[in-house]
Amino acid sequence: MESLFTATLILLSPLFLAIPLSIAWRWWSGIEPEHEHYREKVRRVLDSGIPLRRYRSELDAEARRVYLDPERQARIESDLLHPLKLQHFLLLPGLIAWPLLGLFAAIIAIPLMPMMRVLEWILIDKRNLARIAHIIQKATRWEVIGIPRLDDGAKNPDYVLNSIHRMPITVFLGLFAYLIVSYLPLSPRDIILLTAFCYIILVAFISIIRAAIANSLVFADPTKRRLIPMENFVEDLLGPWVGVGLVFLLSRQLFYGSQLRTDGIFSDPIIFALSVLLVLYTATIIGVAIELSFFRSRGDNVKFTFQKQMIEDFSPTLYLFTRHLGSLRISPLMSLEEWIDRDESFDYDEIIDSK
Repeated sequence: MESLFTATLILLSPLFLAIPLSIAWRWWSGIEPEHEHYREKVRRVLDSGIPLRRYRSELDAEARRVYLDPERQARIESDLLHPLKLQHFLLLPGLIAWPLLGLFAAIIAIPLMPMMRVLEWILIDKRNLARIAHIIQKATRWEVIGIPRLDDGAKNPDYVLNSIHRMPITVFLGLFAYLIVSYLPLSPRDIILLTAFCYIILVAFISIIRAAIANSLVFADPTKRRLIPMENFVEDLLGPWVGVGLVFLLSRQLFYGSQLRTDGIFSDPIIFALSVLLVLYTATIIGVAIELSFFRSRGDNVKFTFQKQMIEDFSPTLYLFTRHLGSLRISPLMSLEEWIDRDESFDYDEIIDSK
C-alpha cells in the first residue's frame, strides 16, 4: 500500500505543478478590470460569429482607450481563441526537463520526420485524406461548406501559444501507445522499441490530418441543425477516447500491475509511475519538435493542398454564420474557390450591409 500511495503521488505531481501554473497564466494573460473589459469586448465579437478582422480597428481603439499595449491585446485574444486548460499545463515541466530527456526524444524524432513526409505523400499527395472525407460525407449525408475562421485578423497571433494549444493530443498519444504496449508479454527493451514505433506511426498520421483540416471547411448536418468544423470533428473524435483510455489504463496498470506483469519494472508501482512521467515528458519534447519542424514548415502547404482537393470534389459554398440580438443567420457569400482566390478575405462591411 505504501508503494501504491507513493506511485499515486508521483503520477499526481504534474497536476500539483499544473494548478499554480494555470493560475499564473491567468494572471499573466490579464486579470485587471481593464483587461476584463477588453476581454468582454473581444468575446462579444466572437459571439457574433464575425471574424476579428471586421472589428480590428474598433478593438485597437478600445485597447488604446483603456491603455492596453499590443502585447497584452494579443495575449487576451489568444486566450479566448485558443484557451490553455489544465491538460496544457501538465506538459510544461517537460520543457524544463528537455536537457535531460532531449537525447531520448531526438532518437524518436529523427525517424519521425521522414515518416511524416511519407504519410503526407500517402494522405495528401495521393488524395487519400480527401477519399476519407468522401466516405464520412456519404455515411453521414452531411454537406461540406466553408465558414471563415474567427481568428482571422487576430492581433499579432502568438504561434507559440497556438502550438501549445495543439500539443496535448500529440503528447498523450505517446503515453497511450506506451500503456497499450506495456500489456504485451515483451521485455522492457522491446516494449520501449515497439512503443516508439507505434508512436511514430500514430503521431505522424494524426499530425498530417490536423494540419490539413486547420482551415475553414465545415461539415453541415441539416438533419440535426448543427455545424461541425472539420478541425473540431477530429478533436472531438480523438479527445474522449485518448482521455478515458489513459485514465483506465493508468488505473488498471497501477492497481493490478503485479498481477499483469511479473518482471520488476512494470510490477513495481513506483517504477511504473516514474516511467509514465518519463514517457509523458519525452513525448512533450517530441511534440515541440513536430511543431517547430512540421507545422511551421509544411503545415500551411498541407492545409492549402487539402483545401483545394475538397474544392475540386465538393465545390463548397462559403457562408457567414452570425448572431445578432438572439437571431441566428447563415448567409451564403460566395464559392469557397472564389474566397481562396481572394486570399481568404472580403469586404465585411459590404457583405454585412447587403445581408
